[in-house]
Amino acid sequence: MATTANRIQEALSILKGHDWYWCMSDNNSAYGYAYSSMRAFVELVATIEDSTIVKALRDLWIATYEYVRATRFGSNDEAKAQFTAKETELMSIITPSYAIAA
Repeated sequence: MATTANRIQEALSILKGHDWYWCMSDNNSAYGYAYSSMRAFVELVATIEDSTIVKALRDLWIATYEYVRATRFGSNDEAKAQFTAKETELMSIITPSYAIAA
């Protein structure tokens, strides 16, 4: 049985590997891969029993989406600063050791 820490690491791995730019792809299967990735993240996060961590992981997904959306056509320093602050806040909830390293 996977531990909460293993599930968190797997969820973060899915988040990191997700194709946020799938809609810009000429590859017809890009949508399917992105959808599968999103579903895998949702289903995995749903197995975590700590509601605070679940909310933080979901908020991190949304923050990442918003950051990618704000920067998809070029650099946006304000969006990057907001995302970095939000990511640091959420990661300190998701993995407390992150707060020590940051």
